Amino acid sequence: MNMNPKDIIGPTAVLVGVCLVFTAAVVGTNSLTAEKIAVLNQQTADEAKMEVLPEADSFSTETVSISTGDVEYYAAANGAGYVFNTSYKGYGGAVGVMTGISADGEITGVKVVDCNETPGLGMKAQSDPSFTAQYVMAIPDGNTFEVTKTGKTAENQIDAISGATITSRAVTNSVNYAIEAYQQITGGAN
Repeated sequence: MNMNPKDIIGPTAVLVGVCLVFTAAVVGTNSLTAEKIAVLNQQTADEAKMEVLPEADSFSTETVSISTGDVEYYAAANGAGYVFNTSYKGYGGAVGVMTGISADGEITGVKVVDCNETPGLGMKAQSDPSFTAQYVMAIPDGNTFEVTKTGKTAENQIDAISGATITSRAVTNSVNYAIEAYQQITGGAN
């Protein structure tokens, strides 16, 4: 079977042209919305910081090294404490957590800010305030929390979300990283 080169070039040129038009449309849309998305993401982060450390007035961004790498944190300008931005691998990917710790070592709030876990199970870490409220207390003896599936029997234990133990551990490990970073900044003081 002999094909004429014109039979190939014409449809190929049309296909390439259509692809170029749609690529230009996607790039144009991205360039128009990228700045707005960045502003909204910053507003969401600022709201989360104020939610977990409400006594703060404003923040400066800093970094501290812990055993797992560098942790970004926000120091309150008025000395109220710190907000730590940490994450740990959950069931559906990294679970991002902001943890507020006051200058005197009290965990003032925990907010799951990035979560792609199973809807109805792991997503409860983000939507159920009673889960994150378990962390609001003085830093426990031993400086770490642990997850339990059988009911809390010690101050450092966190009741896992039913059916979402991996997510519960991800949030708990993220909070533990925040505690480690706090200890690093303050020289081990609670």
